[in-house]
Parts: sequence; structure tokens; C-alpha cells
Amino acid sequence: MAGAARRVRDLVSGSPFLAQTTQSGWILTQRALRPAKRKRYLAGTDTVRLMIGSGPSRIDGWLATDLIPSRPDVMFLDASETFPFGDESIDRIHSEHMIEHVDHPIGRHMLAECARCLKPGGRIRLATPDFDRVVALAGPVNHDVAEQMRQSNLRCGIAPNHAIDPIWAVNRLFSEYGHRFLYTEVALRRELEAAGLADVRRYEVGESDDPEFRRVDQHGTQINAEWNRYQTMVLEATKRPEI
Repeated sequence: MAGAARRVRDLVSGSPFLAQTTQSGWILTQRALRPAKRKRYLAGTDTVRLMIGSGPSRIDGWLATDLIPSRPDVMFLDASETFPFGDESIDRIHSEHMIEHVDHPIGRHMLAECARCLKPGGRIRLATPDFDRVVALAGPVNHDVAEQMRQSNLRCGIAPNHAIDPIWAVNRLFSEYGHRFLYTEVALRRELEAAGLADVRRYEVGESDDPEFRRVDQHGTQINAEWNRYQTMVLEATKRPEI
């Protein structure tokens, strides 16, 4: 995702008009490619599994989508728009460290679209930074968490004599990486239920009672796995079967 965005930005830097026209043309191209990518995926599977905001992740059997596709097989998807899928047409949805990158109204719209597209009995899995755990870094934490935080600060260029200070990690998780809105577990449960989803359950990274969701979490391969495990909450929810 970052590489594609950087290439577009470098191409149009210095020209607002060129930036606007290039971006518009690029989006039109991605939209034009979308039907063929969707058709190709659906032709090869009976179980429809959708990844939203896939970034560099690749999971066999899943249709990867992103706002800025990083590979030819990734389908363009803008979470602020109506999803290009019919009602009750998707079995599983996985979105890892994506919802925090959009403003709250867009996140709410995204969850409503997920609920619309899921089949009755279909499930969604969301992984996102846990607001409560991020805030907790500013207070007493155990030695292992403190060391993970220190190592994260060092990887981000904080001087060794300041790396144990939680202010760097806390501010980074709130305001960097393109983060727009962090959720508590209570808040994200409320949003899932407001979208019409039920049976909301929390899991640790990499764990699930649903075989479809085991081994799908990949954010820990992009950052330190233990640091990812500490800061991430994972919630799953189900679309109620029709009675």
C-alpha cells in the first residue's frame, strides 16, 4: 500500500492540477479493473472471504481489497462507499488494523456495509489498537510490556535515554501511521451491535473458535509480534441467521 501511494505521490509532486487529474484517472482505472478481479475470485471459490484494507497481506482463499492496491491481485475498495457486493453474499470478512485509519462515521458506514453483505450466520473479524491498552502504557506496566514499548520506541528512532518514556509510544499510536480513531472494546462492541451484528466475542491475536479465522492475522509479521499482541484487540461478530 505504502509503495503504490509513494509512486503516485512522487509522480505528481509539485503540481496540484496533475495530482488531482492523476489521482482521478488512477481511481477510475482501479474501478474499471474491479469487476474482472471480483469475477475471477468468485469463480474459484464456494466460500466468499473478504479482506478489507489488506495492505501487503496475502491469504490463500481470501479476496484482498485495499484503497491503494499493492499488487495486481488486490481489488480496489473504498470503505466509505457502498461495497461492490450484493446483500448476503459474503461468508467471512477480515479487517486487520484498518478501521482505526478512517474517521468514526466512515468506520460506522463500513461496519453497516459488512453487515449488509454478510450471509446470515456469516462472521466478521476486526483487529485494531485497543484504546485502553494504549492509555495504560502511561501508567505502571509489567517488565515485558515496558521492554516491548522501549524496543518499539528505539525502532522508531527515539534516543536510547528517552526510549523508556511511554509518551512516545502513546502519541505514536494515537496520531501517527495515519490513525484517525481508536476504539475501546466497549465502543467497538457497541458499533458492531448497532450495525446489526451479534454474538460479539473477544480473542487474542491469532486465536479464534472459527477455523476460517485461524492464522489470518498478519500485522505481527509487519511489526514486532509481541508488541502487536499487546496493543491489539480482536473482536468477532456474527450476522444473525434469519428465523
